[in-house]
Amino acid sequence: MVRINAMIVIAPLYSSDVIPYRLKAIFTFFVSLILFPLVAAKGFSIPGNMGEYALLIFGNAAIGLYLGFLVSVIFAAFQLSGQYFAVQIGFGINEVLDPLGQISVPLVGQFKNLMGLLVFLAINGHHMMLAAISRSFELAPLISFHREAAGGLLKYLAYTFSGMFVVALKISLPVVGTVFLVTVTLGVLAKAAPQMNIMMLGFPFKIVVSFIVLLLSAPLVIRIMQVSLERTFSFLSNVLIHWPK
Repeated sequence: MVRINAMIVIAPLYSSDVIPYRLKAIFTFFVSLILFPLVAAKGFSIPGNMGEYALLIFGNAAIGLYLGFLVSVIFAAFQLSGQYFAVQIGFGINEVLDPLGQISVPLVGQFKNLMGLLVFLAINGHHMMLAAISRSFELAPLISFHREAAGGLLKYLAYTFSGMFVVALKISLPVVGTVFLVTVTLGVLAKAAPQMNIMMLGFPFKIVVSFIVLLLSAPLVIRIMQVSLERTFSFLSNVLIHWPK
């Protein structure tokens, strides 16, 4: 129950404040009740003293947080893709509160995050998270704190963060490239016609062009999000299979 609750605290969708805490606790209890016979059949032993038992609780919570964090990083990539061009189109000052991460993000980043959440539900990502936490009791029964194991876990984190920036760049590239070309064009016009107030004309023009590109590139962005989430769950499966002992 500790491991499942730790995963729910940080995992996408489950960690949303829109879901009441009591409902999360009830959901955690029933999922633990379903998985308990499978876990008990593996022959886990309960330590006889409180010190070792506390370490066991801490280790299970760490595994749940680790697995949930690996998936939540991809949603940070969706938000980051909106931040890449939000300032350039004049939306950098307009920030909203993200209910998942509890941080202020630009409006475009929140829009990308909601798109990613819908894709997450469309591919049954919430079911995959439960399947991953179920397999973790078989493939990652315990967490080790020696140097080799910690190095392996940090290596997986490094792979996840590097993939985050790549995914964010792929999603934002159409708008970033278009805004760059628009900025160059406005600069040429400013030199050709100095009497024009390019500063005042540039912002609404960038916003209109950016929204058109966002509309046209929406199918491509959704496909990139779907592939990114599928690769994330495949990576999560590989992490469990090669879990450092």
